[in-house]
Amino acid sequence: MRNPHREVIVLIGKPGCGKGTQAEPLAKALGIVFVSMGKMLREEIKKKTALGRKAASIVAKGRLVPYQMTIKLLRRRLAKSDAKEGIVLDGFPRELDQARALEKICHVTHAVLISITDREVLRRIIGRRICAKCGRNYHLVTDPPKKTGVCDSFGGKLIQRYDDKNSVIHERLESYRKDTIPVLRFYRRLRTLLRIEGVGSIEKVRGQILESILRSDKGINRHA
Repeated sequence: MRNPHREVIVLIGKPGCGKGTQAEPLAKALGIVFVSMGKMLREEIKKKTALGRKAASIVAKGRLVPYQMTIKLLRRRLAKSDAKEGIVLDGFPRELDQARALEKICHVTHAVLISITDREVLRRIIGRRICAKCGRNYHLVTDPPKKTGVCDSFGGKLIQRYDDKNSVIHERLESYRKDTIPVLRFYRRLRTLLRIEGVGSIEKVRGQILESILRSDKGINRHA
C-alpha cells in the first residue's frame, strides 16, 4: 500500500556516476533504509531463481531488465516494516514505465540526478570492482581495498561486474540516453528533480546531495 508520509529518494545517473557509492551512506545520514535494485537482482541471479536467470541474460547484453520484473521485487521490499518511514532507492527507476509504476506504489519525494560526462563514466567503470560476497563497491584507483583483490568488510573476492566490461559500457550509455533521460523529464515535471555535479570527493558529493534535499524540504529548491 502507498504510504503518503514515506520519504522516497531515488538516485539517477549514468553508469559509474556514484549511485551505489552514495546511496547507503546517504540513507544512514537521513535515518532511512537503503534499497539497491541492482543488489536484489544480483542476489536473484546468484540464487539462479527463475527471475534471476531471465535477468542474467538481459543484463549481460547491456540491456535494462523489464520493469515488470523489478517492480515485483521492489513491491516485496517496500512491504517490509523497516521501509515504512522512508528509503533511498539505487538503480530504479531507469526508464519511464518504471517511474510511472513506482509512483503508483510510493510517491518519490526527491529524484537526485548525479551528473557526470561519458568520459568520466569510462574512467570510473574500467577500474571498478565489486565484492562477490557482500556486493560492496571499490575502485582500483580512487577507492581501493586495503588488501589487493579482497573486500575490507567480509574478505570476499573482488571481481569485475559482468556489466562493467568495456564491450558493454557503451551499450549501457546508449540505454541511458534512450531510456533514462525521459525519466528526468518526468521528475522535472513533478518538480522533484534535483541535479548534483558528481565530480569531486565522495564526501563532497554526498554533502551536496544532503544539502539539496534539505533545501528542497524547505521549499527552496523544488526543481532542477
